[in-house]
Amino acid sequence: MKKIGYLYAIVSAILFGSAGLFVKLGQTQLDSVSLLTVQYVIAVTIMFIILFFKDKKALKVNKTQLKDLAILGVVGNSFMTVFYYLSFNYLPVAMTTVLLMTYPIMVFFYAVIKGKEKFKGSKILIVIMAFLGCIISLDLVNAETSYSLMGIGFGLLAAVFYAFMNIFSERNLSQVTPLAINGYSTLFSLISLIIYKFPHFLFRGEVDLKTYGYITILAVFCEIIPLTLLYAGIKYIGSVKVSIISNLEIPTSIVLSYFLLNESISIIQLIGTIIVIYSVYLIKIKE
Repeated sequence: MKKIGYLYAIVSAILFGSAGLFVKLGQTQLDSVSLLTVQYVIAVTIMFIILFFKDKKALKVNKTQLKDLAILGVVGNSFMTVFYYLSFNYLPVAMTTVLLMTYPIMVFFYAVIKGKEKFKGSKILIVIMAFLGCIISLDLVNAETSYSLMGIGFGLLAAVFYAFMNIFSERNLSQVTPLAINGYSTLFSLISLIIYKFPHFLFRGEVDLKTYGYITILAVFCEIIPLTLLYAGIKYIGSVKVSIISNLEIPTSIVLSYFLLNESISIIQLIGTIIVIYSVYLIKIKE
């Protein structure tokens, strides 16, 4: 079953790596919170339809689980995604992604402090190698442009709440199915966003069909599928390994930008991509 866990984590990372492209496209008409609200409306509707027809038993959760799902949704999912999307307003997609990829380091050291992981040099090296691979693949060392401090702050806050999501779901929601975790947590996230900013624009016809198309892609391929696979992967191999594998988001974003946006890839970026992939391979063989 651990092989399935690795597969889930890899596919999740690849799909998450495509999110930045569609966020940029979807933000042409909507701000970050409004875009996220529409995305969650679509995602929640689809997930609960699937649960109702495919697995009604998964819809039944006890009071403690419901409370934990509310915490995961409001504190984890909402804040992580809002800060992540806000950072796109100030930073390039690549820079935002690499800031988010600091979260495996946070997950790893939390696991060490709690005694779930041994403080081994090999694992520390793999975590550092994966992060350095991200930096090299983005060629940030040679970047001559300056970056917004506010954007960097938003990106790091997104990483903090992403780490929280991984840790909290592993610790408190092991008895809830991955799709139910995703469905309920996203529902609570949606409720919190509506309270914060009611989406009046939905009733005024201010958004065109093209934008709705991009947001639907985000909801299905960058929300429902990858986040469900993320929770499933955590159940099988744990939050530390899943977080390290998630570094594959960087090579994915680079490859997509090359093929879809005709952006060039340098030798340095290829080397960084290879380092990230090799780090994922190392965490697998260390099992």
